[in-house]
Amino acid sequence: MRMGWRWLLVVVLGLNAGVWSVGAVAGEPLAAVGRPNIVWISCEDISPLLGCYGVTSARTPRLDRLAAEGVLWTHAFACHGVCAPSRTGIITARHPISLGANHMRSRVTLPAGVRLFPELLRESGYYCTNNSKTDYNVVRDLKVVWDESSGKAHWRNRRKSEQPFFAVFNLTMTHESKVWPEGWREVVRGLEPTTLTRTDAVTVPPLYPDTEVVRGDFARLTDLIAVMDREVGRLLDELDSAGLADDTIVMFWSDHGNGLPRAKRWVYDSGLRVPLIVRVPEKYREWAGVGIAGSRDERMVSLLDLGPTVLSLAGVSLPAGLSGQPFLGPDAHRGRRFIHGARDRLDERQDLVRSVRTERYRYVRNLMPWYPALQEVAYGERNETLKEWRRLGAAGGLTEQQGQWLQPRRAEELYDLQSDPWELQNLVDDPGLSGVLAELRGECDRWQLQEADVQLLPEAMLERESVRLGVVRGELFAGESGRERLERVLRAAEAAARGDGIRVSEWVQEADAAVRWWRVEGLSRRLKSGEVVFGEVLDLLSAAAVDEDPVVRLSAACGLAHGGQFEHAAEICRGVLVAAGGDEILLTAVMRTVDESGAELFSRCRGDLEKYSGGEYFDRLLQHAKR
Repeated sequence: MRMGWRWLLVVVLGLNAGVWSVGAVAGEPLAAVGRPNIVWISCEDISPLLGCYGVTSARTPRLDRLAAEGVLWTHAFACHGVCAPSRTGIITARHPISLGANHMRSRVTLPAGVRLFPELLRESGYYCTNNSKTDYNVVRDLKVVWDESSGKAHWRNRRKSEQPFFAVFNLTMTHESKVWPEGWREVVRGLEPTTLTRTDAVTVPPLYPDTEVVRGDFARLTDLIAVMDREVGRLLDELDSAGLADDTIVMFWSDHGNGLPRAKRWVYDSGLRVPLIVRVPEKYREWAGVGIAGSRDERMVSLLDLGPTVLSLAGVSLPAGLSGQPFLGPDAHRGRRFIHGARDRLDERQDLVRSVRTERYRYVRNLMPWYPALQEVAYGERNETLKEWRRLGAAGGLTEQQGQWLQPRRAEELYDLQSDPWELQNLVDDPGLSGVLAELRGECDRWQLQEADVQLLPEAMLERESVRLGVVRGELFAGESGRERLERVLRAAEAAARGDGIRVSEWVQEADAAVRWWRVEGLSRRLKSGEVVFGEVLDLLSAAAVDEDPVVRLSAACGLAHGGQFEHAAEICRGVLVAAGGDEILLTAVMRTVDESGAELFSRCRGDLEKYSGGEYFDRLLQHAKR
């Protein structure tokens, strides 16, 4: 009979205690060798573009060596294609959509009992440091989360050399902004010109136009990864020099995919698939359950699993309610059947996309398909590849598969990753895949309902309801009544994405403002494209224009503007501006409505808008509208 890996190690912590508490269930093999140190080395904005993943242009000897000494994951994925939501998922081990924290750079209060996983490690006796990026979308006192979080934070700063540590090092030189020529020059300063990547040495995927400009971005990214590899080597050398390599588990990962268009910020493999390498010292291998050195693990894992894996490896019990699950340690999962991804507001632009991936297929649900995939986000527009993409699109120089990302989307997408790894051919209408489509559509429903996807509420409404009801965002769909409401809102969102009509009498009788908003939004957006005849929805827009909810009124203003009733639309926007007061989220929603409704509405609202400052995103939209 196998003994003891659930036996309890209890140590009393006190000011003068000379031992470190495990404070949780731990295994006999772990107790026998001592708990491992754990180091995370994260980098930003790269897909698996390393030599160990078969990329011939890569110059990554230290990471290749780490993979040879450890295990390389071939199917690791982020939950979001941009840093703050992705890192929020990692630090909470929960899908940000369940917390209302999936909008870029939001500040969300967590539900009672939801904690950031390093807190549990600290309570069990680990010294926890973060050097130094946080970028979480949640409000939390970092002094509770980390022993130290700064540019000087390091495992060697602990007071007791025998104290186990969890140390995070975040490398930033591969960030999207460093691919820009000016950022790249800063990173590679001091390198010999002969060591820099030539544009003819890189391979351009079929997603992108193969021009010298685009090749330049891929060449610069290759250089940045090479510089990052050197820094990884330096961090590994520190462990070797201190004699700690045999006591320390090392995990390397990126927070999401490449910082290029239709990659970063997006839910395809180009934005979600990431490198993941784990090196486990020999004495912990049985406990961790890893393969032999140099092996590959084909299981699908999510970065949400990172925190639970660390807790498992440290012998700390996992709290209930986590979306993540350990992929190493005594409770390791056998691999996920589905990987889920989500996209919501990105800086100043809104969107709402959900995705489900299996080993072979990806399903994408676009709940705002009226926006093109490459919707303009001011920060991302500085990318040279995107500039080239737009230039060629205007000149008719793109292939059909490249040009589709500049157009409004279908409500659903389905890709066969085996035959189409770059996800360019939407097979949603293929009758031979109807069974696959039904299964993944159902899984997306199940996931959104299980996670209580509160992001189905427009952001200004989400925030206002949270304040009015005195509950955090993540609890708005709590309980049976909350689930029933969520289902109604989800069905309304899906109907809006499909372009379903609605009778005025039905709309007026609808008590839920979120449902009313989705129905008006779906019709208003289609007026611009001519899919909806203005005269047939005028009564509905007129009713929505006096709705009690300001977000519904803004949606009506959008529709009225597209129907040529600019002064009526302007009156609505002015009224919401006045009512918004200092509500930055609502002010930005007004500015977004005006910006997306065209020059005529902006000209009528310009003077009123310039009286306000809704923060960075409001000002970005204002500058865009002026152009």
